[in-house]
Amino acid sequence: MTKQNTSKSIPASSEEPMSESLPVPEKFKKEDGKINETSLLKSYLELEKKLSRPDEIKRPEKPEDYQIQIHSNLMKNDPDINQRLFDLGLTNEQAQGIYDLAAEKVVPVIESLSETFKMEKDLSELSQAFGGEEQFNTVARQISVWGEKNLSPQIFNALSTSKDGILSMYQMMKNAQETSVLPRQNNAAVPETEASLKRLMQDPKYWKQQDPELLKRVEEGFKRLYG
Repeated sequence: MTKQNTSKSIPASSEEPMSESLPVPEKFKKEDGKINETSLLKSYLELEKKLSRPDEIKRPEKPEDYQIQIHSNLMKNDPDINQRLFDLGLTNEQAQGIYDLAAEKVVPVIESLSETFKMEKDLSELSQAFGGEEQFNTVARQISVWGEKNLSPQIFNALSTSKDGILSMYQMMKNAQETSVLPRQNNAAVPETEASLKRLMQDPKYWKQQDPELLKRVEEGFKRLYG
């Protein structure tokens, strides 16, 4: 009796239709369902090319070769940082990304902290100038009410952002409470500018001696400019 061959037949070539156990995307098949070897080989070569690392995208030969563009005045091209990026094997594009991320996320935080520190320092000095925090809080409310009533929003907002500005408003308020009208000088005054008014505010006669005429001159100057 002839022995029955029970082994499964194997397709002689890839031209035979693929079984369902090994699905092939339609783009790699011919119209008759057979494998399109040319299309499959082309796709493989493209994939191999994408996964390879061409020399042009590898890290520079040394840290000094990084070409970094700095986008913030608070940052600089730091050799120590470049060395660490180099040790991590970062490409120039990846290193640039680290610097850009710092400029976008870290620098604004530093600027905010710096501004907060300045404000806290100004508030501390103002509290000392007025004899304590409680006394300053009382005067600050008075300055706020007076400034919003008697100054334009532009002037009030500009003077409210610094210690010198707040002291200037206090002196204006104090002078206004003492007298509402002061005699004008006979000679014609030269038109004031913001820069000239700020220089007058730095004069000890203005902030220390509280000269009434000088206080009035500054107050009226700001009103003419921004009122």
